[in-house]
Amino acid sequence: MQTTQVTDFELIAQGFDFVEGPRVSPEGDIWFADLTGTGVFRQRAGHELESMIPGRQWVGGILFDESGMVLCSGRDGIVALDPDSGKTREILTHIEDRPVIAVNDMEGDGRGGFFAGTIDFVSIMEKGEAPSPGLFFHMSADGAITVLRRDVFASNGIAMSPCGKWLYHSETSRGIWRYPLGPDGMPGDAELLVGLEDSDGLVADEQGNLWLACWSSGKLMQFSADGTCLGALGFPYPHIVSLAFASDDPSSLVIATGGNADVPQAGAVLRMKVDVPGLPGALTRLKVLEENL
Repeated sequence: MQTTQVTDFELIAQGFDFVEGPRVSPEGDIWFADLTGTGVFRQRAGHELESMIPGRQWVGGILFDESGMVLCSGRDGIVALDPDSGKTREILTHIEDRPVIAVNDMEGDGRGGFFAGTIDFVSIMEKGEAPSPGLFFHMSADGAITVLRRDVFASNGIAMSPCGKWLYHSETSRGIWRYPLGPDGMPGDAELLVGLEDSDGLVADEQGNLWLACWSSGKLMQFSADGTCLGALGFPYPHIVSLAFASDDPSSLVIATGGNADVPQAGAVLRMKVDVPGLPGALTRLKVLEENL
């Protein structure tokens, strides 16, 4: 498979270790995190880069709630940020009475809740060991937790098909799982659609094609809805981590990159035009946030 090298992109932010969780708010603000612990950031047009949650570790997912709050995953679970006051509150710290080590990627379900996955970053980041199995789960708008899988090696990107019939979940070391969605929006049994160890962030476009961030190879790969590989894009960065379609311009992909010991501070946020528009993530509508902080 030939890889097309990309040089035509806009550089939004740079100089980080490991950028994760890029999202574009309904207002067009670009949010992202530095996974290794410098926190959560917001880039507004015409403004300096803002540090929104300094020091928050292991943030792999960011979602916007209809209340105006911003959900941020990370160490010990999920918090909600009031971007006006800077205050945060805990949203999720335990699943089935067990403390959460960390939550990675998250994706709105279109019904007010979201899908997400836990990940053992203590083993990965602090001990240099293989992680203990994580959970792939759903949190409803009412706050009910449903565990969908219990044997996830490293939960990563989550996307929904434009028809609303399929849920996709990227698991590093395995590939892309596909779940049929029932009338109630809950997933049925999973099948492995794409077998690929180098599987990280994930989004779907309006034609049902999937864009997959490949961390180790530093590529973006595109797959059709049936799992056929359509091509690959290379970038002048050692790692491609995550991505999201922009809500203010669905024909733009916002891409997160990462560095390593040989190329430190190669974490950046890029913006790139694509031919087929994509699906920006759905807003959540959590009842616990109906009254803002």
